[in-house]
Amino acid sequence: MRRTVPAQPINLPAAIYARFSSHKQDEESIEQQVAECKRFAATRGLNVIEVYADAAISGRSDRRPQFQRLKRDADKGKFAAIIAYKSSRIARNLMNALNFEYEMQQRNISVYYAKEEYGDDATGKFMRNIMMATNQFHSDNMGEDIRRAQNYNALQCRANGPASYGYKTGEDGRFAVDETTAPIVREIFQRVADGEAYVEIAEDLNRRCIPTRSGGKWNKSSFQTILNNERYRGTYIFGDVRIDGGMPVIVPDHLYTEVQNVMNSNRIR
Repeated sequence: MRRTVPAQPINLPAAIYARFSSHKQDEESIEQQVAECKRFAATRGLNVIEVYADAAISGRSDRRPQFQRLKRDADKGKFAAIIAYKSSRIARNLMNALNFEYEMQQRNISVYYAKEEYGDDATGKFMRNIMMATNQFHSDNMGEDIRRAQNYNALQCRANGPASYGYKTGEDGRFAVDETTAPIVREIFQRVADGEAYVEIAEDLNRRCIPTRSGGKWNKSSFQTILNNERYRGTYIFGDVRIDGGMPVIVPDHLYTEVQNVMNSNRIR
């Protein structure tokens, strides 16, 4: 059960948790949430000692770095209250939201929502649970809309996320050859087809200061994803959608097939 809100400020240590999930939002969204939570804290006699914020992370899962840090600090007893802008910031999954409130209750930590006031009686608890269920509904509904849009894009051979190394997203929304990295893809395929060891290829690419897709260094394990990627031979792939000829070809079919034979025969190491 939540703490009864005191009539006078008692300066309880409190934490703020803020989150946004869309790449279309910006850091100001976090700042606005934090500012509103601080105003709420001031009216409740709560002393904010820490702010936890996850940017561009969905609330459908609780596997969020700052959220997990909040829970660890709660276990250590660092604060007596948690404030979030709305219940949807804590979680958009009903069971995760209820479990979080239960865990905090067991630690005698109050959970407040700056824009949602609920009482501690049966009606208040019912309304809170309804709101949490509504949060999940909106999340599930949005997920369905996204999947429909992605499926439509896939059938049009349009990009649904980051391009593979060697490609870029063109102005028409479809994948296009990245002339900076595509030659590296072809080079890797040819060198593997010639029987060169992964470690030797990696050392050479690093010596030439050619970064991986993530900007890091090449190593023995850097090549499996590239060498097994059928997109390079022109096959568009997204989920269950596969369309031959849906991607611009980077690696000719005969070279792709030769590399598969080399890998299957364990002639490289």
